[in-house]
Amino acid sequence: METPAPTPPVPLELSCPVEHRLADYFRRPDAGFWRELFLPPPAATASDQARRIRLTRYSLGMALVGTLPYVFLSLFMGAREFLPIVLLNVVAVLGYAIGMWAASLGAQRAARLWLLVTLEGQLAALVWLTGPALGVVIFTLVAAGLARVIFPPHEAGYRTVLTVFPLMLLIAGLTFFQESLIDFSSLPPWLLPMARIGNLVFAALMIILMLGVFDHEVLRSEALLVEERERSDRLLHVMLPRAIAEQLRRRDGAIADRHAGVTVLFADLAGFTPWAAQRSPEEVIAVLEQVFACFDALVAAAGAEKIKTIGDAYMAMAGAPEPSADHAAVMARLAQGFLDEVRQLRAETGIPLDLRIGLHTGPVIAGVIGSMRFSYDIWGDTVNTASRMESHGEPGRIQITDETRRALGDGFVTEARGIVDVKGKGPMPTWWLLDSAGDS
Repeated sequence: METPAPTPPVPLELSCPVEHRLADYFRRPDAGFWRELFLPPPAATASDQARRIRLTRYSLGMALVGTLPYVFLSLFMGAREFLPIVLLNVVAVLGYAIGMWAASLGAQRAARLWLLVTLEGQLAALVWLTGPALGVVIFTLVAAGLARVIFPPHEAGYRTVLTVFPLMLLIAGLTFFQESLIDFSSLPPWLLPMARIGNLVFAALMIILMLGVFDHEVLRSEALLVEERERSDRLLHVMLPRAIAEQLRRRDGAIADRHAGVTVLFADLAGFTPWAAQRSPEEVIAVLEQVFACFDALVAAAGAEKIKTIGDAYMAMAGAPEPSADHAAVMARLAQGFLDEVRQLRAETGIPLDLRIGLHTGPVIAGVIGSMRFSYDIWGDTVNTASRMESHGEPGRIQITDETRRALGDGFVTEARGIVDVKGKGPMPTWWLLDSAGDS
């Protein structure tokens, strides 16, 4: 299979800002920065830092391009009294250009400061010079909103100052600066109303665009979060029993429960190790995958719980985490199903495999272990005894303890094996599970 090309890393801001020396601003900028200006906004899967960087770049470009027409318009008017506006807009263009340069060099904090300080300084000077004549005070709302969204949490001081200042400027423009220091009497009478309407529409469009972008990003982020949550839930339900997965979602901390009555099954592929020693790893894994996939399907259909696989051994349980009165019968039928599957595989492939199975019924402690990779497991003497039933059994047969035989009642046919000296347990009476009573 063709290996996909690695995705280039997204440039991220550090939680602690990097200081740039003056000489750093006189090197060649990243050429990719200018190309990114013509790319669409980043998807919601991009980090907050990446979106903030791109928003700063777009805003600098928009401010630069938006100010240039005012420079040419002021020059076109040609009157001496408009010279302060011309000079102010030229200075603003230079400020935005420096901000673009800083952003292209990766100095993101400097770029944000150049953008907002230039924009708010330009607005303050225009409000002072023109008063309500041009209606530029409406752009203070754009500046306040922009300052609120482009500064990261660790630059809260800058964000607060540069958000509050344009709001104060808005109040001042609507109350104190009610007269223009520049004489606009030489202009056609229709031009000032058109300028106010144009500025109002332009500012409103910028605010709507800003809100639309963030609304779109939030909705996309929420949709992706829901999708990611569903994917995580599916993964949890594959790894853990459904009841345990729900507990893990609702609360933190260890999950451990004591279950008074369960039946534990151990199954081991007899003859698999010598066969696997003569085969390639791919062939060995393919056979194990085929066998255990069949076992998994049988476990799911029976309503039991797979605990784990250990090499060519398989461990399952019934009666926990959801209690059930017929857990012994469930596992007995499951063990018979395992034997049937292995016999069928042997007949189809000719691989000399057989299965030893052991069952024991009793209490266990069950819970989730691990902090990096969750695993549902069970502990206790019942587990050890079930394992001994398998290891002391015979290929093609199901060995059960006296506790399991009593739990099965009259629904299954069993045969006494006699007293078996079980390692770690001593002499124990054990039984062979032959068939269910209805099939005898």
